[in-house]
Amino acid sequence: MTALNDAKAWVAWLDRCGVERVVVISPHLDDAVFSMAGLLGAASHRTEVITLVTAARPGPASDWARATGFADNEAEYAARRQEDVTAMARLGCRYRHEGLSSGDLIAVQAREVARALDGERPGGLGRTLVLLPAGAGGPPPRSLLGRLVRRGLRRPVGALPHGDHVQTRDHFWHALAGSRARVGFYAELPYAWAQGNGQLQRHLHAALGCRTERVEHRPDVDAKRQLVELYRSQVLPIMGSPAYCRRVLSRPECLCVAELPAG
Repeated sequence: MTALNDAKAWVAWLDRCGVERVVVISPHLDDAVFSMAGLLGAASHRTEVITLVTAARPGPASDWARATGFADNEAEYAARRQEDVTAMARLGCRYRHEGLSSGDLIAVQAREVARALDGERPGGLGRTLVLLPAGAGGPPPRSLLGRLVRRGLRRPVGALPHGDHVQTRDHFWHALAGSRARVGFYAELPYAWAQGNGQLQRHLHAALGCRTERVEHRPDVDAKRQLVELYRSQVLPIMGSPAYCRRVLSRPECLCVAELPAG
């Protein structure tokens, strides 16, 4: 496991790995920042965030839209896109909104995004680190003792993996196969609180057949919270009270980077 204690260490690690460009694939308009704002800010000059689900699904207002204070789905996504624009400007990252609705990603679209990335530079995806959601998450503790221990330690519970995250991980993992890109997986918050980072590595190995190197970065929690709070419509229902939000964000940011094949 590699521990990156500050922004300089993250940049130095990228340089040692020969990475000139970082591309983060974010399923939703908050996942990248909630999960790895510290890392994004540390290398913003070489980082681009591509967010997939940025458009409303036609029809009646969803339960989530109503729960976050919106009368319809279009109003929700207009607000969320603007929140993301503000956060990316604050970080200094380039960004792209792909305009999909939740559940719409299919394999051919992932291949198209990967092909477009490969064609943007003369060297294609060489010297590029593409970071995918890990599909982190799991059920809450089943036993009374497990629940009491978490409550006593004031640890967040986490959540079950999100379908859009797992779909994004799997489609892009296959779309990038055979490319020159380095591929890694980031532990999504708040989902990742349901499992340890070692468990997440084992889960990725079972799901995708890849072994990974774990890289952890402990961000400045106050600075990260200021960025997270730019997603005003989402932060309270997802992260809870300011005190609980701080506990969620206190978990080190974690990447599991696929090991290069021998030879």
